[in-house]
Amino acid sequence: MSELTQRATDTALIQRVTDIALIVLGAICAVHLNLNSQIGQPHHPDPTLVAFCAALALSVFPAFGAYGSRKNRSLFGVAGRTAVAWLCVQLCGLVLLYAIHHDHLLQLPWFIYWTLTTGISLLGSHTLFFSEFSVLRLTRAWLHREPLDVEPRSAVRNAVVGHALKRGFDIVAAVCALVILSPVLLCVALMVRRDGGPILYGHKRVGRHGKTFRCLKFRSMVVNSEQVLAELLARDPEARAEWDREFKLKNDVRITRIGRFLRKSSLDELPQIWNVLRGEMSFVGPRPIVDKELERYGEDSKYYLMATPGITGLWQVSGRNDIDYATRVLLDVTYVMNWTFRRDMGILFKTFFVVIRGSGAY
Repeated sequence: MSELTQRATDTALIQRVTDIALIVLGAICAVHLNLNSQIGQPHHPDPTLVAFCAALALSVFPAFGAYGSRKNRSLFGVAGRTAVAWLCVQLCGLVLLYAIHHDHLLQLPWFIYWTLTTGISLLGSHTLFFSEFSVLRLTRAWLHREPLDVEPRSAVRNAVVGHALKRGFDIVAAVCALVILSPVLLCVALMVRRDGGPILYGHKRVGRHGKTFRCLKFRSMVVNSEQVLAELLARDPEARAEWDREFKLKNDVRITRIGRFLRKSSLDELPQIWNVLRGEMSFVGPRPIVDKELERYGEDSKYYLMATPGITGLWQVSGRNDIDYATRVLLDVTYVMNWTFRRDMGILFKTFFVVIRGSGAY
């Protein structure tokens, strides 16, 4: 029962973070709307107003029961409470807008677009989380009726709830990341293109339940990398031994000049955000592996197949490529067996500093 309560707490936390992100992104996106209407074109957002409304939403939304699973008995209730709460926030924001710009309300068109776009995104977000709350309520009711047979069935319910929570975060975070990082993605794509050859490279990896997918990366190797690798392994016994042991080479001759920079900075992995949006990967999870590597997991392969591979994970914040293969397997198994949403957030936070230092990247 306490674990289910923890799931609900984690869900409410991620909803708050998601709402703030959607409010801020909505304010930015409203600037770029080119809608033809009688009220004119939107203008630049007011940072003070955006911060005020975002902070106010943290108080108003809970007051209207937008995060309370007990009050939201239907999809209509979720949509209604969310819409009314957002309108109350924006009415207060409109008062502040008038107080700041009472002489000339040039910000009004942008404010209207912001209210509409963010309102739609908030309705979609809260509707998505409603399905997770529904599963959680059914689980609690079922546990109350059948207390003697709780462990195996609650484990299944917890797995469903946990997967829904993790997937919800991945969708929202992936959309936000693609919008925010779009200039970076474009710049890197142009640099790779100037180097010759395709921009992206998709390597076949094993995903959740054994389903294979193309793990996307910015191309960091020469175009004929497979041929170069085969020739290298044929003439260099040390390289062959390292490849058989680690499935990678520390001093890989196939990597291009721009590729070394991309790998050192981890920018080559940004296209995997698209894999996350498609549901093939998660932001946090076991490292994606090829079919041959799965054999090295032995009996522990069942733990790997239970989870969705991640862009980052426990292995990345624990040394990345500097740790041996057996330790990587152990870290993947440990992550799956001890997964919580809070641990995922901790790993994401640590990943930022690991990427900045560039430790273990090659």
